[in-house]
Amino acid sequence: MQAATRDFTIREFAERAPAARLASLAAFFLNGSVFGVWATQIPAIKDHLDLSPGVLGVALLCLAAGALTAMVGTGPLLGRVGSAPVIRITALLFALILPLPVLMPDLLSLCVALFLFGAAGGTMDVAMNAHGALVERHLGRPIMSSLHGMWSLGGLFGAGVGGLLLQVLPPPVQASLLAAALLLLFVALHRRLLPGSADRRAEPSGLALPDRGTLLLGALTFLAFMSEGAILDWSAVYLREDLGGAASIAALGFAVFSGAMAVGRFCGDRLRQRFGGPLLVRAGAVLAFAGLAVALTGGGPVVAVAGFGLTGLGLSNVVPVLFSAAGAKAEGEAGQAIAAVATLGYAGVLTGPALLGFVAEASTVGFSFALVAALALVIAAASSRAVARQG
Repeated sequence: MQAATRDFTIREFAERAPAARLASLAAFFLNGSVFGVWATQIPAIKDHLDLSPGVLGVALLCLAAGALTAMVGTGPLLGRVGSAPVIRITALLFALILPLPVLMPDLLSLCVALFLFGAAGGTMDVAMNAHGALVERHLGRPIMSSLHGMWSLGGLFGAGVGGLLLQVLPPPVQASLLAAALLLLFVALHRRLLPGSADRRAEPSGLALPDRGTLLLGALTFLAFMSEGAILDWSAVYLREDLGGAASIAALGFAVFSGAMAVGRFCGDRLRQRFGGPLLVRAGAVLAFAGLAVALTGGGPVVAVAGFGLTGLGLSNVVPVLFSAAGAKAEGEAGQAIAAVATLGYAGVLTGPALLGFVAEASTVGFSFALVAALALVIAAASSRAVARQG
């Protein structure tokens, strides 16, 4: 297959791009769905091995360690073989590993399984974003926001359907059934991916330090993911403890945030095509700041939930545009740039909520959210310099 794709012309790649977009949507949906199903497995794993919250946290760090380790090396891998072959292999591995953690007999084997699970998911994440940026270039119009919107939809599907199936199926059977269904969907569309020759480098390079522009994109992605992680981990605590909201209202904070983010992403490509990437990021970051300001006004839990919704709408297109900007690097360098940006962003998800927890310990959760609001203004101020005008 590789030899047959080396003679493809730029025009032929452009002709194949609409079909490749469908395959990319399937890849993002699969990745998000597997993570959604995984979230439903965590309580079963905790009960199966009788893990304390602290020990479970250590096991979950192995998943994160696997993802970060793999992301660092994915850039050179994409340069050698192209993004499409990597997506195919890691999609298969990611889905096949999904049922394994809940079957592990002890903590050590669980940590190994989670490390491999994270490595497959992290590698696929970088590869599918690189391929999305590639398809975007050949289409000549933005698609990255809708791809990330499909990831969010996949997460909702995986968590929702996975939760329902757990009512009637054991966790390993539930995970295996959903993994098989997702793989069937991907198998039906994977041949539409652009060939590996579309972004494989003639002279692959090894690990290299990112340039200043890529580091700036990575830093802003770190801040954006850190903000998302803060709302994931702390919104319910803020609504419940700081504002005295009922448990049902407290649970709505992240749900409304996530729903608004999905809506914003499915609208984002058209907005970006009309107004450009820098303006979309800048306006979104300002809207996120305004949403957090509303949440912090003291208007009560319902007002705060509405503020979190505005924040989700504002942040929805920040990360997709930053990934597109990384993917717009010179041909052959996009994979390295996206790998660097993804790694820094994932580090923000991991470290941000913990750092904000220390701040909340010394002050209040509300003050932590005020810092997140300030970070949104930093994103707004730096976006024009970080994102190319054509983004």
